[in-house]
Amino acid sequence: MKKKYKILALALGSVMAIASLAACGKNEGGGDEPTPPTPPTQTPLSARLCYDNLPDDGIAISAADTQVKIEGADLSRAYAYDPTTLEFLEVSDVVSYADGVFTAVGAGYVFFQVGTQWCKLEVVPAYVEDPGNQYPGDGSELLQNGGYLGRTHDPSLIEVVDENDQTSYYMFSTGWATGNEVRRSTDLKKWDYVGKTHTEADYSNADIFPDDVKDWMNATNNAGDLQWWAPDIVPAPDGGYWLYTCLVMADTRMPYHSSNDAAFTPSTNYSQACIVLYHINDLTMIGEDGACEYVGVLMQSAIPQNSAVGGIDINSIDPQIIYGTDGKMYMAYGSFGTGNWLLELDPQTGLRKDDVYEDGAFKDWQWVRRERNKIVSGDENNSGNTALSQTECYKQLMAGQEVRSDFYGKLISLGAMEAPVPARHDNVKIADETATYDESGAPVGVEGKTYYYTMHSYNWLASGYQMWGGRSESPWGDFKSVNGGIVYNDNVGSSVNQGNKYMGAFRWRNTTTNEFDIVLPGHNDLFTTDTGANMAAYITRTWDFSNMENFFVQVHQYYLNSMGDIVINPNRYGGEIDRSVSAEELFAYTDDGKFEMVVQANANDATIRNAGDATASLSSINNVSVEVRLTEDGKIMQNTAEIGTWVMYGKGYIKFEFTNTLKTSSNVDSGEKVYYGVVRPAWLYEQGKSGFTITCMGHTAQKTSMAMFMNAHSTMTGEAFTD
Repeated sequence: MKKKYKILALALGSVMAIASLAACGKNEGGGDEPTPPTPPTQTPLSARLCYDNLPDDGIAISAADTQVKIEGADLSRAYAYDPTTLEFLEVSDVVSYADGVFTAVGAGYVFFQVGTQWCKLEVVPAYVEDPGNQYPGDGSELLQNGGYLGRTHDPSLIEVVDENDQTSYYMFSTGWATGNEVRRSTDLKKWDYVGKTHTEADYSNADIFPDDVKDWMNATNNAGDLQWWAPDIVPAPDGGYWLYTCLVMADTRMPYHSSNDAAFTPSTNYSQACIVLYHINDLTMIGEDGACEYVGVLMQSAIPQNSAVGGIDINSIDPQIIYGTDGKMYMAYGSFGTGNWLLELDPQTGLRKDDVYEDGAFKDWQWVRRERNKIVSGDENNSGNTALSQTECYKQLMAGQEVRSDFYGKLISLGAMEAPVPARHDNVKIADETATYDESGAPVGVEGKTYYYTMHSYNWLASGYQMWGGRSESPWGDFKSVNGGIVYNDNVGSSVNQGNKYMGAFRWRNTTTNEFDIVLPGHNDLFTTDTGANMAAYITRTWDFSNMENFFVQVHQYYLNSMGDIVINPNRYGGEIDRSVSAEELFAYTDDGKFEMVVQANANDATIRNAGDATASLSSINNVSVEVRLTEDGKIMQNTAEIGTWVMYGKGYIKFEFTNTLKTSSNVDSGEKVYYGVVRPAWLYEQGKSGFTITCMGHTAQKTSMAMFMNAHSTMTGEAFTD
């Protein structure tokens, strides 16, 4: 949600009406050449529709999903194309336009004008058709150039209108030596490797590598002395792009710091890192010398190694950007130690709003350690306790107090986690099954509000990664679980953990394709396209080839349930639309109401042998789906026993009430009886079929709320709907 902002069109009767329009990605004068992406302080308007690709089944698709009202649209210079093949289409093959209303006809993108402003429609099938990105199963999908997202780590997404006047998506990620890696897609399903943001030759260019950066990183080259970790990429207000990235020194470059001063214990090697800002003028220059220009530093850390003191720290890595409704700009960051933090930035410069780095010069390591000490012990001259529960920041946060620092900003989560990802959603209307819903599926008489969401990666990436987080009405937090738990992680499966668990490891039983199990999901990005599709891109792992650990990224769509909770589609993105689904069509294309159900719990979802070692291997996935059946009269059955009830309402929303708290396949209690979720079309990759998925968030547990997923046993047939 941080990369692009839009105002969601409000449903009016059977169509959606856009009340006002702003720049949508082309010249104001109407020229053919694309301009840089709209600055995030503006609100480009667009829409995502679907057409009924099963028109003869007797099931009507809601007009709110197939039509949009945009008065004054000029189609004289409009153009349309297929985002997968990039072939240009007739506009009339994608949409019709009459009386100010666009109606979806076929798949594609349409660019058109209202006055001098360019706007965009995306049309996709109501029922997902074969996305053409099923994993081949020969290991090529795990290669850097395999057409998927193999060897990709710590993703960040951005959408642009490219040099061909077509939509492209870029994924920036960890690149280790030389620079951050970049990949490109036109449909979010197949990807091409582009190159790295920097080159070895850039090291000798002072506009790219000033002496301060070299000195702090103790680097002599850009070929491995420093590592380019998790970045974030956003549009810059004056054109081009801001690349926020973190530089981490190689183990061989860690300096030995020695001091008898209690403020600087222990004497040992220190890992130094920093978050810096670069400007990229043109994404087509990626891979060339001089593609990036250095702007400035935002944060530093110096952490003692092989010491308990280093376990309680503030790590300057994993930057992620979010904008408030008032245009204010913030950076979330951090990894383990005390937790994750949020810092306000200047939206005009992209740097810190305060004057900590007013002269642009880096601080020395002693200065950084004193700032850390203030957070941990309350005294800049005392390194403090090595147990998190004995630190000043822990005591303050647990007492309901804010933890703030002139240097670090505000503490927004606590404990063993990293990669904080904030997202903003506007006009969120919260209502349950008792509300009245209009024809579009929206609750009547409910005022929309803005909410800020965070996701964090709990636990160590090599053995326990899981995606957790919370929600707040302010970008500063406090971020809370469904029933008020703060975002806090002690350790994997710890009884004191708090937050919403959005996804952990799991396996669909009886998989008939080459789809991978989800193992150690984490370090994700949250991203909303121009046309309103919400995406979660995350790392997962497999040992399916050569008994070696391979990491890769997958992109899934996510939604908001009727209670305003994020719920993630458990299937990879296949081009599906976030639309209203009726119980009639759900049962029409599901075998006797049968579903595979995955229950998430506060537990270790996967067991890894020798984690973090070259000999690491997957011992077991501790969460496997089980079969349940939904009956048309609202019952939930398992085998022959009735285990609960369900009801659908509004825009394909669903509520489950189970008789007993659900347990995982490993018999771990989720603590959840009541779940709120959505029913949505999906490509069910484990079946190689189009069908329906259900994704939910629990509402029973007090401090930890758990996700639950269901995939229908699909009965869809036909070439377009099966692999």
